[in-house]
Amino acid sequence: MDFDASDNSGPFYAILVFLNVAELPFMLVLSILILNFWIISMLLYYLPIVQGGLVTGLLFIPVVMVSTIITKYEIIPLKGIFKYSNMQDNIENVATEQLCTLMCQVNNGRLGQAKIKRDGASIVINVKSEYDKETFEKNEVAFVSRKDTDKNIYYIVKIEE
Repeated sequence: MDFDASDNSGPFYAILVFLNVAELPFMLVLSILILNFWIISMLLYYLPIVQGGLVTGLLFIPVVMVSTIITKYEIIPLKGIFKYSNMQDNIENVATEQLCTLMCQVNNGRLGQAKIKRDGASIVINVKSEYDKETFEKNEVAFVSRKDTDKNIYYIVKIEE
């Protein structure tokens, strides 16, 4: 499903904020919510009402509210488990002031790509020469001096030997 999530209002967004979904995986919270909804719905079978009809339909609203409230308190202990799992590497700090190997030729102020080797997976970044007159060849090693956060470009300089 593709949603335009630019509008931060409405009942769905309010439920997500109420459940603190930003701190936990969405599918985990949704699974617990649906499980609670199903359990409460099954317990309604024991009420002395006729199955189906308007009364059962009207009970849908309180069941959704009660299952949402129960889910909110059930997921509180899970926040500690997932506290650091959503944190991503701060690539800006990892990439700046590092050596990189160019994957293509970079000259005349044109963009290129470079690879920074790390333990595990390498980082591929978009690079541009800090000075317009410098040219870099493919597989040349360069130094990442800074990052332009607006353009998401890293500037490189030659290594003096």
